[in-house]
Amino acid sequence: MKEINDIIKAYDQALRMGEQSALATVVHVEGSSYRREGARMLITEKGQLTGAISGGCLEGDALRKALLAMAQQRPMLVTYDTNDEDDATIGLGLGCNGIIQVLIEPINATKANNPIVLLKALAAKRQKGVLVTLFSLHDKKAIQPGTRLLLTPDQNHGDAFELTNILLKDAQTVLLQQQSVFKEYIFETAPVDAFIEMILPAVALIIIGAGNDVIPLVKMADILGWQSTIVDGRPEYARAERFTAGCQVLLSKPENLLDQITIDDRTVFLLMTHNYNYDKTMLPFL
Repeated sequence: MKEINDIIKAYDQALRMGEQSALATVVHVEGSSYRREGARMLITEKGQLTGAISGGCLEGDALRKALLAMAQQRPMLVTYDTNDEDDATIGLGLGCNGIIQVLIEPINATKANNPIVLLKALAAKRQKGVLVTLFSLHDKKAIQPGTRLLLTPDQNHGDAFELTNILLKDAQTVLLQQQSVFKEYIFETAPVDAFIEMILPAVALIIIGAGNDVIPLVKMADILGWQSTIVDGRPEYARAERFTAGCQVLLSKPENLLDQITIDDRTVFLLMTHNYNYDKTMLPFL
């Protein structure tokens, strides 16, 4: 989710500056690659890159392709074949062996359900979601439908599409099983591929303890995109200014903590107050 949130911020900034942007998404991988399906990168017309689709090897070429997609206002599917020993075929030394399909979608800000709108709907709540992206491996020169549907536990978002009912059923299965899948459908006698992607909310890290060793831990969690909450019963330690700006700091007794936070199956607790009695009192509540 961190990459998605960073992309949303970068898009909003580009929009304020009046810049066009495009979203590059790894939609299919055969073999090995640095990033897997679902990796995303926002590209602005001035060349700013947010997120990544590889270890740094594909981004330059993806930028050039994205500028073309923005100029044509047409999504395109780009294939990077790193199995080829002759890296000159794409002019890059990639160091991996796989075939990587990257969908590049110019973002039309006037379109009600453009890909960024769907990402924003997903990020607006702490919830699981399934994002459906359509493309054609059979005919890469055909019009690529792109990111079309978002299903969350409480509703779905997206443009009307002839395959919507079938996609919804398959997306509901993915939401239930929490496992991304690829599907091929037949649309107007031609095959269309779907990456039905399960996206989970960020890990919520509840750290019981606000000692000095928690400070670097919170920084690491922030890099990972985890949502940190720090809890301590000592007012001299439980001070927000000691930690990363994005984290929450609570001054609480063990018996009151669970009434102040929300817990789900993506929540992790760490007991590290270095105060044996506090940790011992907290543990039965957990």
